Amino acid sequence: MDSLDHMLTDPLELGPCGDGHGTRIMEDCLLGGTRVSLPEDLLEDPEIFFDVVSLSTWQEVLSDSQREHLQQFLPQFSEDSAEQQNELILALFSGENFRFGNPLHIAQKLFRDTEAAESSFV
Repeated sequence: MDSLDHMLTDPLELGPCGDGHGTRIMEDCLLGGTRVSLPEDLLEDPEIFFDVVSLSTWQEVLSDSQREHLQQFLPQFSEDSAEQQNELILALFSGENFRFGNPLHIAQKLFRDTEAAESSFV
């Protein structure tokens, strides 16, 4: 995660919220071995989540080195690996199912459901 460390550790520029209090509720998440705080809305609201976790973010926001780092976690193919990985990325961000669903949709649902389950215990 070296190439993504600054994205996970740099403080976010948080502007005022709609409630006028200027604070946002943050959720602690464990990504790999790194604990990060993410805005609750990002985890709970599918529209916000998929605006951020999108093909346009992949193409326009992440640097080449960040994309290369993340591609290490994709399956490796014997022939035309880069081309097949690009097809896989397009399928992932377009919502295609991978046997038991789309991993991004599953992740967002787990984030949302985990938060709802934790809230019910408070």
